[in-house]
Amino acid sequence: MVNAEAVRERILTHAVTAASAHGLKSLSIGEMAREFAVPKSRLFTLFPSSGALQLAVLEHAAAKFGKEVIEAVPESMAAGSRVPALFARWLDWSRSPRLTHGCPFVHASSEGDDLPEPVRRKLTDVLDHWSGVLRAAVDGAKRDGALGKEIDADQLVFELYGLYLSHHFWHWSMRDQNARTRTMKALDRLLKSAQQG
Repeated sequence: MVNAEAVRERILTHAVTAASAHGLKSLSIGEMAREFAVPKSRLFTLFPSSGALQLAVLEHAAAKFGKEVIEAVPESMAAGSRVPALFARWLDWSRSPRLTHGCPFVHASSEGDDLPEPVRRKLTDVLDHWSGVLRAAVDGAKRDGALGKEIDADQLVFELYGLYLSHHFWHWSMRDQNARTRTMKALDRLLKSAQQG
């Protein structure tokens, strides 16, 4: 196959955008064949099934997320600044122009049992890893005194997810132009409360 990797990359990039709008379960070999005017037989050499396509799209999105969010905030950053920096990058990820209807992980999470088991496992791994990154940042801030020593890191991560999902709703569903500003204000209040331990 001529330039198979370039074709695969184009399909995955497009499919992440499609998953943002319609979810992972909307992705199929037939749909991608129509979108790219490529024979299904050719696509099957890249993705043996629609489940394999969905898994590849999730992995592609996770790699982008890792680069644009996690790796963009160095571990060497001052502990007190790392949690808000990670959170701000997280919000920016969900508002990316290529994600035309928000975070694909949010949409995939709502699809639950409609997704193949390997895709559900991968989604859990992605979210668990991200939660671990946030938890480590919170623990680092506790060690450095930027957050109270008695703060429950798991509870704080839970509340950060709550702010993220609230932003997702107000930005994408309600079209609130102030959603990011409101969310960052809520984050500031949450972290100031956490400074007290």
